[in-house]
Amino acid sequence: MELHDQKIVAAIEAIWEEAEVLFENNDPARYALKLEEAWDLLPAPKEVYDESYHIALAIAETYLILKDYPALLRWANILQQCDTGRADDGEREFVLGKAFFENGNMKEAETYFTTAMHKSAGRVFEGVDEKYLHVFPGLASVVEEELPPHIYERVEALSEAGNELADADDFDGAIARFTEALQLLPEPARNWEASTWLFASIGDMYYFKSDYQAAANNFFEALNGPDAQANGFVNLRLGESLYELNQHDQALEYLLRAYMLEGTEIFAEEDPRYFVFLKTRVKL
Repeated sequence: MELHDQKIVAAIEAIWEEAEVLFENNDPARYALKLEEAWDLLPAPKEVYDESYHIALAIAETYLILKDYPALLRWANILQQCDTGRADDGEREFVLGKAFFENGNMKEAETYFTTAMHKSAGRVFEGVDEKYLHVFPGLASVVEEELPPHIYERVEALSEAGNELADADDFDGAIARFTEALQLLPEPARNWEASTWLFASIGDMYYFKSDYQAAANNFFEALNGPDAQANGFVNLRLGESLYELNQHDQALEYLLRAYMLEGTEIFAEEDPRYFVFLKTRVKL
């Protein structure tokens, strides 16, 4: 839910800025306390607001850095209730899994790590401390595979046909080709890199058809693919679609991600109102 009280929004943004200075000055303890001040400003019930997720996540991760594991567990549990309508990629379960791990509860850690692994296709475990990879057998062996050649060639051919139809403004025809290619991917489809650009291509066609809900749905699916969270275009077009749906808080999140990944260049050929919106909401 979007927080409409602009006085509270401004106050929380000011606290975030103060907190970032503390973090940059290597003072995570005061950073966490400062963010708890932002949390206290949220009206009750706090967890329904979009901002609650980001605040609780930052606080939990900071207590992990501080090795204050009881506080980590408390905030990781709070995080589970925050902004439950947001796209769920396994992040919140992974944080709670780490909290249980650090507090010595391996059974609960295994439960939440398993959920996080399935929701993210293993991506939340990339680059983490290896100790979390050995909670249960098989987790450390999650690896990216290549499509069988005969499937890859067919997917490529269908994708090229879809691109040609898109260039001719036959968006429905392009959607049909991209969907056919997507259906060729072995399950679970999100494990394959091709799922990212196929869902993104379908979403792009719906964006050009001004069917922004269908566009957003497909870009959310695209984000489930390997390394898709770091794809500037997917984040950009998802943010634009959410903007058109008047879901401005979520739109801001993904437009900002696109900016952080690609800089101002990614907005160069887009409708300028998206970048204007971003600049009015965030100090770049």
